[in-house]
Amino acid sequence: MTESTALDPKLRNRFTRYLHNGTEQPIYYPGCWTSHKYFEADGLPVLSEIFRIQPNNTEVVKIIVKAYENGWYTRYETIAFALAKCVKLGSNPVKEASYKAAAIVCKAPEELMAFNKFTRFLETGNGQGWCNHLRLWYNSKEPMELAKEITRVKARHGRSHKILLTKSHIKIAGDDFARDAIVKYAIFGLKRTKQIVGETSMTKPIFDYIQKVEDVRHCEDPVAAAALIEENQFTLDHVPGHLLISQEVWNAILPQFTLQQLLLNIQRIHNMAFLTEDSTTTAILCSLLTNKDKIKASKITPIEVYITLCNYQNSSRPLKHQKAKVALEKLERRRQRQVFNREKKIWEWNVTRRHPKEAKHWGIDQLPNQAIITALQNLINESWKLTPPTKARYLITLDMRDHMFKGRHFCERSIALKKLKKTESNAVSNGGGGDADNAQASQPTTTTPSKTKPNAECFYNKNVIPGYAAIIVMLQLLKREKQVKVAVFTEQGVDIIDTRKCTNIEGTERYLRKAKLGRVQMDAPIEWANKMNEKFDVFINMIDRPSRYLELDVSLRGGRGPGGRFGPPPAQVKELADHCPVRALERYRVKAEKPEAKLIVMSLASHRVGTSDGSHQGVLDIVGIDEHVPKVMDAFVLGQFQ
Repeated sequence: MTESTALDPKLRNRFTRYLHNGTEQPIYYPGCWTSHKYFEADGLPVLSEIFRIQPNNTEVVKIIVKAYENGWYTRYETIAFALAKCVKLGSNPVKEASYKAAAIVCKAPEELMAFNKFTRFLETGNGQGWCNHLRLWYNSKEPMELAKEITRVKARHGRSHKILLTKSHIKIAGDDFARDAIVKYAIFGLKRTKQIVGETSMTKPIFDYIQKVEDVRHCEDPVAAAALIEENQFTLDHVPGHLLISQEVWNAILPQFTLQQLLLNIQRIHNMAFLTEDSTTTAILCSLLTNKDKIKASKITPIEVYITLCNYQNSSRPLKHQKAKVALEKLERRRQRQVFNREKKIWEWNVTRRHPKEAKHWGIDQLPNQAIITALQNLINESWKLTPPTKARYLITLDMRDHMFKGRHFCERSIALKKLKKTESNAVSNGGGGDADNAQASQPTTTTPSKTKPNAECFYNKNVIPGYAAIIVMLQLLKREKQVKVAVFTEQGVDIIDTRKCTNIEGTERYLRKAKLGRVQMDAPIEWANKMNEKFDVFINMIDRPSRYLELDVSLRGGRGPGGRFGPPPAQVKELADHCPVRALERYRVKAEKPEAKLIVMSLASHRVGTSDGSHQGVLDIVGIDEHVPKVMDAFVLGQFQ
């Protein structure tokens, strides 16, 4: 018997945080969650606590299914890992419920392979429950749909359909000849399957489709392959690697791409020198980026397009150290076969014959295509309202000082300090006097390149400037929602601005930077709302880093821990005001009678955050920026997790 007792709210909250954030703490980190080690064997410890208290409670499985069906998760891996962990740790009723849930959450073959990747990693075994869920997946789809899925995704994560079908001991109904042919094709291949099954009226359409896929995969002529791709509307997964250096093939598969896939592959196509000014690929790509129907069908966000635009203008997304080292080695090898064109200011190849491996990077040194940049800029303006509104009331407060836009060496405060130091050094000379000082001054300067950066950088997406990222996220909420107030941090607290003047990115930046800006006091927006009796559901603070609290006087840091993290309230003996934003939110909830009021702190340039210690509900830290941030914020506002 399964237990119907409800989960402890604290345990439930930790579990739902994991499904949306990849961690049980109220912090969202961008980037690859596998490299963050979110899917290790000892991950998700809250499940061990739940099953220790209630061994037969299947509510966690229902939570996983609900999160999948609602669609507010950003990475499917959290769903698959949590379900595999239930199979590993749960009792027999929980295992049974988990495998039944797998039939719901594993619809696409990529999802099936991801779930089985984690069951293999966690060593859950290949018992009857595992076999039954695989049999159900292969038997529940229509034969032609199954043929398309199996030919599109043959294997993932070291597991193929052949292995899964063999280990599950699948049995096909005697009169289901089409499905039997597909299963045998996955195990034996097309030639052997035709010999075993033979062609009938039921198997002929299946064999015809599979034959077309095999023709593409073994085709050596790019033009013929492009014709087959266009005729059958094959996707990128159907195309073998040796054809992906052909411009004709890319022209054929681009119309099948979603808008997200287009944004993901722009740099890849550019690196192969297909996005020249007069190329057909450029024309196709621009038409797809401006296609009204494709835009309306997507759910892209302005920040997603802006990140793509920034990366394209900088010719690459930011690389980690190891990949950057490899990229530098490839650059040095390329330069040996290139010459610099001083008129165009680009490196050009001085050879005509190229190695096949060089084809993927033949155009990597070309300047970004202005037509693509214009199309991406127009796409930002078309994507403000593509996601559904949350119908919540927002107070968005931004730090718009110099350090949100400029590198620290170019901010006004840094420049003033440099001038002061220069004046002091000129006034007091430490030289030996006479010719000694002149000899020291005449020495040549070092040729080491400067490490100073002219622009501020977001954490993870270093090509994005924090100030512009904050403005774009704010403008999306302002244009999409009906009840939004925007403010900037000032020395007195906050200053509400006229949102009618916030129409586009450049105009909003000029308007906000002319306001009376000041140091950041994180609780100021909440205290202002408390004082003015304003009703808000969500407070959003957009800053570069919480350690800016060190700019405040010591008397104004009460209640803040080291680095601006969560800290205990100040002692009454010191008579300091408590400026902790979490406790300010709790006071606001009581006075405004808004128990569900929430606080989101976006630290765009730092990963050292800790607005809450994890024990508070309704508080979320967002580190840096990536394309998933708007979805995480909407899920948090709608109560998908606390």
